[in-house]
Amino acid sequence: MPVGDELRASLGAAMAAWREDPLTEGLRWVAQGALHLTLAFLGSVQPEAISGITDRVERASARHTPMTRTTGRLGAFARPGSARVLWYAVHDPDAALGNLATELDVALGLGQTEPYRPHVTLARARRRSVDLRGWIEAASAEAPEGSLAVGTLHLMRSHLGGGPARYETLASFPLGGHR
Repeated sequence: MPVGDELRASLGAAMAAWREDPLTEGLRWVAQGALHLTLAFLGSVQPEAISGITDRVERASARHTPMTRTTGRLGAFARPGSARVLWYAVHDPDAALGNLATELDVALGLGQTEPYRPHVTLARARRRSVDLRGWIEAASAEAPEGSLAVGTLHLMRSHLGGGPARYETLASFPLGGHR
């Protein structure tokens, strides 16, 4: 789901400053307009499977209510000393977002083995992991705090190659099922 305009602008300004830091030289930054929260990643999908996916996402979204989550702080996958992904945290104190992600995982048969960590990807390592120890703590102190409204799920198609990833919305599903 896309990040709201206010948070997107705050993150964009922070990312512009972080991009200039020599310690982040090995990162490829996500375009400000492409910042989003992923609940489930499907990978490559055949076009004929879309209608079944759409039905399962619609049923799952109807069982959950809209929510707002606070945001802030930075982290890295796998870990700060060998970062492949730099992320911005989305806090989920009552696990409602995690429960939604788990329900989608089960409904879509994804079989995720790692616990869901709500986040917005800010950058990925270009070739090899990047050592961001120390930098993440300092940058987190400057990271904007905000909120993320989670009211509608979007089934997205990623278009890769020829520059930054581009995203296309295939279908949208309001939480609680009210269209």
